[in-house]
Amino acid sequence: MKPYAIGIDVGGTKIAAGLVGRDGKILHRFTTRAHAEQEPELVIKAIEQAYRAIVKEGRVEAANIEAVGLGFPGNTNGPAGLVLVSSNLPAWDHFPLRDVVAERLGLPVILDNDTNLCAVGEHRYGAGQGAKNMCYVTFSTGIGIGIIINNRLYVGHTGTAGELGHVVIDIGGPPCTCGKNGCVMAYASGVGISRMAYEKVEAGVDTQLRQMVPPDGRRFSGEQVVEVAQRGDKAAREILETAGFYCGVGLSMIVQIINPETIVIGGGLSRIGSMVLDPALVAMREHTQPELWDSVRVVPWQLGDDLGIIGAAAKAFADAEAGLA
Repeated sequence: MKPYAIGIDVGGTKIAAGLVGRDGKILHRFTTRAHAEQEPELVIKAIEQAYRAIVKEGRVEAANIEAVGLGFPGNTNGPAGLVLVSSNLPAWDHFPLRDVVAERLGLPVILDNDTNLCAVGEHRYGAGQGAKNMCYVTFSTGIGIGIIINNRLYVGHTGTAGELGHVVIDIGGPPCTCGKNGCVMAYASGVGISRMAYEKVEAGVDTQLRQMVPPDGRRFSGEQVVEVAQRGDKAAREILETAGFYCGVGLSMIVQIINPETIVIGGGLSRIGSMVLDPALVAMREHTQPELWDSVRVVPWQLGDDLGIIGAAAKAFADAEAGLA
């Protein structure tokens, strides 16, 4: 087994890369925003730039790198090496990203959805260690899960298992970014929080949010709504409680369907703390049958903002150990 892997986390506006040892420690980092909202070729060039910068700055030879783990935002079919679609980056319909990048770099490349790789990272190095069956919930701009079953990542038939955000829970409810209505993500996400904030303002509700409406119809940030809620704004508190409630309904679905030992919650909105997590845990209990109340522990992520890099590298190590890389 080789001592290093490179983890590359492709976001809508940032690519973060790191040289990672088998102990899960990041030895060198590189970040670029050169690819933001660009076509595939420019994104691939930015990925290649990140890889070469890490190799050079880390003074590591390719012969000592197990593989490159590549996390991508959007629907992927990891086993096939395909990006199916991405709402954050244009022109990715069924794009063979794994094989294109592997040819450019001359190394094995492991591709998967960023949330799936986060699940592997928390399972191998973070809050999910020791759990045979675990789910990682990303509670951020969107909401989704990565699923570990019998210590292995489960991705489903076409690689898209874990799209909790696009499960319909409110028939005829508000529109979701996926084109359906009433999805979990329409409430329990940064997108949902912004939608609800605009609803309050447009309905004439007395709220400090009225003075914070973003220009050009851009989204309210979760931080803005939290700031106002902490000042005692009733409407903002209701928004966060609603987001937490629907997150909790989603958690109950995880318990009922997957029955994991551990659920790890991470992502930017998890940092809001009790204003969303308390109603989430209450709703989870209310919507889970009593026999399963004590079957799962819900814990915060441990790896934080490094999770995208560490998770991508963790999957590279795991696949190599399983003879898949």
